[in-house]
Amino acid sequence: MKRFCPKCGKEITEDGMIENFCIDCYMSENKLVKIPEIEISLCVKCLKIKMGKKWYGNFEDLEEDISKSVKSNILVQPKVSTKVNIDIENNIHFADISIDSIIGNKFKELKYQVNIKVKKDTCVSCSRIAGNYFTTILQIRFNDKKIQTLIYDKIIKEIYDIISAINEKTSRPSANINIIREVKHKNGIDFYTDSLKFTRNIGVHLMKHKSAYERKYSKTLVGVDKDGRDLIRTTICIHFGKKE
Repeated sequence: MKRFCPKCGKEITEDGMIENFCIDCYMSENKLVKIPEIEISLCVKCLKIKMGKKWYGNFEDLEEDISKSVKSNILVQPKVSTKVNIDIENNIHFADISIDSIIGNKFKELKYQVNIKVKKDTCVSCSRIAGNYFTTILQIRFNDKKIQTLIYDKIIKEIYDIISAINEKTSRPSANINIIREVKHKNGIDFYTDSLKFTRNIGVHLMKHKSAYERKYSKTLVGVDKDGRDLIRTTICIHFGKKE
């Protein structure tokens, strides 16, 4: 017996219908997927993105989480892919969402374009850099000109490499370390940073050099916070050269 879609009148087969409707009419009458509103905060300086409580250093991870947020109780084995498009200068920000699934025993590709609500902001790291905020000073000092000439560039590179490795582990700005500024001296260089914890780790690493012979800590009271607690700034000085 022939069957016809009660809405459009098209003849349909068993594998081409859902609840007696043709697939196209069923899809037009029923919401097959639920895509939540996409709201992000975008740091206008470093372009890191925050969605919910999570920070993203690249679009790929953001797109993966948006795809995971798409829900449906109807689709069979849906495969979701997302492409984020953000152009701040031209005020363009949307996500193209594609869903491959089996609907009524037939393969279907569903496509959606969803607006992304963008809040322009400045992340913690960029705020600290802009405000010249630092908690720690890492001092590199040489008491031997020959050793300074030989290893100065190597030491600087190691410091930057360590910082890059730390920051690559998380895109969360508050869990990173940043060099706020550098001050060069005849016998070394000072790095002003915003993380005592990670600056200590750098100091421990640098002390493994055979020409590193001393590490000194000093603390300075720089004020009080809003709760009346002392604000302490720490200086870590690493000495290289020949021990006197």
